Amino acid sequence: MKLNLKIKQSNIGIKTIGAVLIIIGLVFLSDPTSLNLKIAFASILMGFLIVFVISIKSTPEKICDKLIKGNIETIEKIIKELNLKGNAILIPKTENLTEERIIIPPKNIKTAKIPNIKNENVFLKGLKNKNLGIAFPPSGLSLLNELEKEEKFKITKIEDIDKKLQVFVGMDLIKSISFKQGQDFWVLELEKPIFCSKDLNLCKQYPCPICSAILVAILRAMNNPELRLWIKDAKQNGSKMTFYLYFIKRKETRVEQNC
Repeated sequence: MKLNLKIKQSNIGIKTIGAVLIIIGLVFLSDPTSLNLKIAFASILMGFLIVFVISIKSTPEKICDKLIKGNIETIEKIIKELNLKGNAILIPKTENLTEERIIIPPKNIKTAKIPNIKNENVFLKGLKNKNLGIAFPPSGLSLLNELEKEEKFKITKIEDIDKKLQVFVGMDLIKSISFKQGQDFWVLELEKPIFCSKDLNLCKQYPCPICSAILVAILRAMNNPELRLWIKDAKQNGSKMTFYLYFIKRKETRVEQNC
Protein backbone atom coordinates (compact mmCIF):
# COMPACT_ATOMS: atom_id res chain seq x y z
CA MET A 1 0.00 0.00 0.00
CA LYS A 2 2.83 2.37 0.82
CA LEU A 3 4.51 1.61 -2.51
CA ASN A 4 1.28 2.40 -4.38
CA LEU A 5 0.96 5.66 -2.45
CA LYS A 6 4.51 6.69 -3.32
CA ILE A 7 3.92 5.97 -7.00
CA LYS A 8 0.64 7.90 -6.91
CA GLN A 9 2.25 10.89 -5.22
CA SER A 10 5.17 10.86 -7.66
CA ASN A 11 2.67 10.79 -10.50
CA ILE A 12 0.83 13.83 -9.10
CA GLY A 13 4.07 15.80 -9.04
CA ILE A 14 4.92 14.73 -12.59
CA LYS A 15 1.54 15.81 -13.96
CA THR A 16 1.91 19.19 -12.26
CA ILE A 17 5.20 19.65 -14.10
CA GLY A 18 3.48 18.57 -17.32
CA ALA A 19 0.86 21.29 -16.92
CA VAL A 20 3.58 23.86 -16.18
CA LEU A 21 5.48 22.83 -19.33
CA ILE A 22 2.35 23.25 -21.47
CA ILE A 23 1.82 26.76 -20.05
CA ILE A 24 5.47 27.64 -20.66
CA GLY A 25 5.20 26.41 -24.25
CA LEU A 26 2.13 28.54 -24.91
CA VAL A 27 3.87 31.59 -23.48
CA PHE A 28 6.88 31.09 -25.75
CA LEU A 29 4.55 30.72 -28.75
CA SER A 30 3.30 34.25 -28.12
CA ASP A 31 6.76 35.53 -29.15
CA PRO A 32 7.59 33.22 -32.08
CA THR A 33 11.32 33.67 -32.54
CA SER A 34 13.34 30.69 -33.74
CA LEU A 35 14.59 29.85 -30.25
CA ASN A 36 11.19 30.42 -28.64
CA LEU A 37 9.46 28.12 -31.12
CA LYS A 38 11.90 25.31 -30.37
CA ILE A 39 11.40 25.71 -26.62
CA ALA A 40 7.61 26.04 -27.07
CA PHE A 41 7.09 22.88 -29.10
CA ALA A 42 9.46 20.86 -26.91
CA SER A 43 7.69 22.03 -23.74
CA ILE A 44 4.18 21.43 -25.09
CA LEU A 45 5.06 17.98 -26.43
CA MET A 46 6.63 16.88 -23.16
CA GLY A 47 3.78 18.43 -21.18
CA PHE A 48 1.06 16.56 -23.09
CA LEU A 49 3.05 13.34 -22.86
CA ILE A 50 3.19 13.63 -19.09
CA VAL A 51 -0.42 14.74 -18.53
CA PHE A 52 -2.20 12.34 -20.88
CA VAL A 53 0.04 9.28 -21.30
CA ILE A 54 1.51 8.43 -17.88
CA SER A 55 -0.44 5.71 -16.08
CA ILE A 56 -0.37 5.34 -12.30
CA LYS A 57 -0.90 1.58 -12.50
CA SER A 58 1.74 0.80 -15.10
CA THR A 59 4.51 3.27 -14.32
CA PRO A 60 7.19 1.86 -11.97
CA GLU A 61 8.55 4.17 -9.31
CA LYS A 62 12.03 4.40 -10.89
CA ILE A 63 10.51 5.47 -14.21
CA CYS A 64 8.52 8.16 -12.40
CA ASP A 65 11.75 9.39 -10.87
CA LYS A 66 13.44 9.54 -14.28
CA LEU A 67 10.53 11.49 -15.77
CA ILE A 68 10.55 13.96 -12.89
CA LYS A 69 14.29 14.44 -13.32
CA GLY A 70 14.04 14.95 -17.07
CA ASN A 71 11.32 17.57 -16.87
CA ILE A 72 12.85 19.50 -14.01
CA GLU A 73 16.04 19.62 -16.05
CA THR A 74 14.00 21.16 -18.89
CA ILE A 75 12.91 23.93 -16.53
CA GLU A 76 16.53 24.30 -15.47
CA LYS A 77 17.49 24.93 -19.10
CA ILE A 78 14.87 27.69 -19.32
CA ILE A 79 16.27 29.28 -16.15
CA LYS A 80 19.78 29.21 -17.63
CA GLU A 81 18.59 30.53 -20.99
CA LEU A 82 17.08 33.54 -19.22
CA ASN A 83 20.29 33.91 -17.14
CA LEU A 84 18.43 33.99 -13.81
CA LYS A 85 20.82 33.85 -10.86
CA GLY A 86 18.44 34.32 -7.94
CA ASN A 87 17.35 31.65 -5.47
CA ALA A 88 13.68 30.79 -5.12
CA ILE A 89 11.26 33.07 -3.30
CA LEU A 90 8.01 31.32 -2.44
CA ILE A 91 4.97 33.58 -2.30
CA PRO A 92 1.59 32.70 -0.76
CA LYS A 93 -1.89 32.92 -2.23
CA THR A 94 -3.37 36.40 -2.69
CA GLU A 95 -6.64 37.86 -3.95
CA ASN A 96 -5.31 37.63 -7.51
CA LEU A 97 -3.35 34.41 -7.06
CA THR A 98 -5.24 31.20 -6.28
CA GLU A 99 -2.16 29.10 -5.48
CA GLU A 100 1.42 29.56 -4.32
CA ARG A 101 4.19 30.46 -6.75
CA ILE A 102 7.97 30.12 -6.87
CA ILE A 103 9.62 33.32 -8.06
CA ILE A 104 13.09 32.99 -9.57
CA PRO A 105 14.56 36.52 -9.76
CA PRO A 106 17.53 37.68 -11.88
CA LYS A 107 19.78 38.19 -8.83
CA ASN A 108 20.14 36.39 -5.52
CA ILE A 109 19.33 39.16 -3.09
CA LYS A 110 16.97 39.27 -0.13
CA THR A 111 15.34 42.45 -1.41
CA ALA A 112 14.56 41.17 -4.91
CA LYS A 113 11.82 43.14 -6.67
CA ILE A 114 8.61 41.16 -7.00
CA PRO A 115 5.62 42.47 -8.95
CA ASN A 116 2.05 41.74 -7.94
CA ILE A 117 1.30 38.68 -10.03
CA LYS A 118 -1.82 36.85 -11.21
CA ASN A 119 -2.39 33.21 -12.12
CA GLU A 120 -1.53 33.77 -15.77
CA ASN A 121 1.81 35.53 -15.12
CA VAL A 122 4.93 33.49 -15.95
CA PHE A 123 7.48 36.02 -17.21
CA LEU A 124 7.63 38.96 -14.82
CA LYS A 125 8.22 42.46 -16.14
CA GLY A 126 8.66 45.74 -14.29
CA LEU A 127 9.02 49.34 -15.36
CA LYS A 128 10.32 49.75 -18.92
CA ASN A 129 9.93 45.98 -19.42
CA LYS A 130 12.70 45.26 -16.95
CA ASN A 131 13.14 41.51 -16.40
CA LEU A 132 12.08 40.62 -12.86
CA GLY A 133 12.32 36.85 -13.31
CA ILE A 134 9.78 34.08 -13.74
CA ALA A 135 6.93 32.66 -11.66
CA PHE A 136 6.16 28.91 -11.69
CA PRO A 137 3.81 26.78 -9.61
CA PRO A 138 5.96 24.74 -7.20
CA SER A 139 6.55 21.25 -8.58
CA GLY A 140 5.13 19.65 -5.42
CA LEU A 141 1.95 21.72 -5.16
CA SER A 142 -0.46 18.93 -6.16
CA LEU A 143 1.37 16.49 -3.88
CA LEU A 144 0.88 18.84 -0.92
CA ASN A 145 -2.80 19.37 -1.76
CA GLU A 146 -3.26 15.59 -1.71
CA LEU A 147 -1.47 15.26 1.63
CA GLU A 148 -3.55 18.04 3.17
CA LYS A 149 -6.61 15.86 2.86
CA GLU A 150 -5.12 14.06 5.86
CA GLU A 151 -3.03 16.76 7.56
CA LYS A 152 -3.75 20.49 7.36
CA PHE A 153 -0.78 22.85 7.62
CA LYS A 154 -2.63 26.16 7.60
CA ILE A 155 -2.54 28.22 10.81
CA THR A 156 0.17 26.39 12.73
CA LYS A 157 2.40 27.92 15.38
CA ILE A 158 5.92 28.10 14.03
CA GLU A 159 7.26 26.00 16.91
CA ASP A 160 4.77 23.24 15.96
CA ILE A 161 5.57 23.11 12.23
CA ASP A 162 8.31 20.53 12.77
CA LYS A 163 5.76 18.10 14.25
CA LYS A 164 3.33 18.63 11.38
CA LEU A 165 6.05 17.97 8.80
CA GLN A 166 6.55 14.47 10.15
CA VAL A 167 3.61 13.41 7.95
CA PHE A 168 6.12 13.25 5.07
CA VAL A 169 8.08 10.67 7.07
CA GLY A 170 4.91 8.76 7.92
CA MET A 171 4.11 8.53 4.20
CA ASP A 172 7.63 7.13 3.51
CA LEU A 173 8.36 10.07 1.22
CA ILE A 174 11.49 10.88 3.22
CA LYS A 175 13.42 9.15 5.99
CA SER A 176 13.67 12.09 8.39
CA ILE A 177 12.89 15.80 8.59
CA SER A 178 13.81 18.63 10.94
CA PHE A 179 12.77 22.30 10.94
CA LYS A 180 14.66 24.35 13.51
CA GLN A 181 15.53 28.01 14.10
CA GLY A 182 19.08 29.24 13.53
CA GLN A 183 20.42 32.71 14.38
CA ASP A 184 18.28 34.88 12.11
CA PHE A 185 17.11 32.13 9.77
CA TRP A 186 15.48 28.69 9.80
CA VAL A 187 17.09 25.37 8.92
CA LEU A 188 15.15 22.64 7.10
CA GLU A 189 16.99 19.34 7.00
CA LEU A 190 15.59 16.26 5.29
CA GLU A 191 16.98 12.90 4.32
CA LYS A 192 16.73 11.17 0.96
CA PRO A 193 13.68 12.25 -1.01
CA ILE A 194 12.42 9.83 -3.68
CA PHE A 195 14.13 12.02 -6.24
CA CYS A 196 16.79 14.51 -5.27
CA SER A 197 18.79 16.52 -7.78
CA LYS A 198 22.56 16.57 -7.43
CA ASP A 199 22.57 20.12 -8.82
CA LEU A 200 22.53 22.44 -5.81
CA ASN A 201 21.76 25.47 -7.99
CA LEU A 202 18.58 23.78 -9.15
CA CYS A 203 17.70 22.80 -5.56
CA LYS A 204 17.90 26.48 -4.63
CA GLN A 205 15.95 27.74 -7.64
CA TYR A 206 13.33 25.09 -8.45
CA PRO A 207 13.29 22.24 -5.89
CA CYS A 208 11.96 18.77 -6.74
CA PRO A 209 8.32 17.89 -5.91
CA ILE A 210 8.90 16.53 -2.40
CA CYS A 211 11.22 19.34 -1.29
CA SER A 212 8.95 22.03 -2.74
CA ALA A 213 5.86 20.43 -1.16
CA ILE A 214 7.58 20.71 2.23
CA LEU A 215 8.60 24.33 1.60
CA VAL A 216 5.06 25.31 0.58
CA ALA A 217 3.69 23.48 3.64
CA ILE A 218 5.89 25.70 5.83
CA LEU A 219 4.65 28.80 4.03
CA ARG A 220 1.01 27.73 4.43
CA ALA A 221 1.53 27.02 8.11
CA MET A 222 2.54 30.66 8.67
CA ASN A 223 -0.80 31.75 7.14
CA ASN A 224 0.42 35.30 6.52
CA PRO A 225 -0.15 36.85 3.05
CA GLU A 226 2.58 39.40 3.82
CA LEU A 227 5.32 36.79 4.21
CA ARG A 228 7.56 35.28 1.56
CA LEU A 229 9.89 32.32 2.06
CA TRP A 230 13.37 32.81 0.58
CA ILE A 231 15.86 29.99 0.05
CA LYS A 232 19.05 31.66 1.20
CA ASP A 233 21.19 28.59 0.56
CA ALA A 234 21.13 24.81 0.26
CA LYS A 235 23.72 22.15 0.98
CA GLN A 236 24.04 18.38 0.57
CA ASN A 237 25.82 16.04 2.93
CA GLY A 238 25.53 12.44 1.84
CA SER A 239 21.85 11.53 1.83
CA LYS A 240 20.84 14.69 3.68
CA MET A 241 19.65 17.95 2.15
CA THR A 242 19.70 21.19 4.15
CA PHE A 243 17.87 24.41 3.24
CA TYR A 244 18.63 27.73 4.93
CA LEU A 245 15.43 29.78 4.89
CA TYR A 246 14.36 33.35 5.63
CA PHE A 247 10.85 34.66 6.17
CA ILE A 248 10.66 38.01 4.39
CA LYS A 249 7.92 40.57 4.88
CA ARG A 250 6.34 41.85 1.68
CA LYS A 251 7.65 45.40 2.14
CA GLU A 252 11.20 44.02 2.37
CA THR A 253 10.89 42.62 -1.16
CA ARG A 254 10.60 46.15 -2.62
CA VAL A 255 7.46 45.29 -4.56
CA GLU A 256 7.34 46.85 -8.03
CA GLN A 257 4.10 47.16 -9.96
CA ASN A 258 3.83 45.26 -13.24
CA CYS A 259 3.57 47.89 -15.95
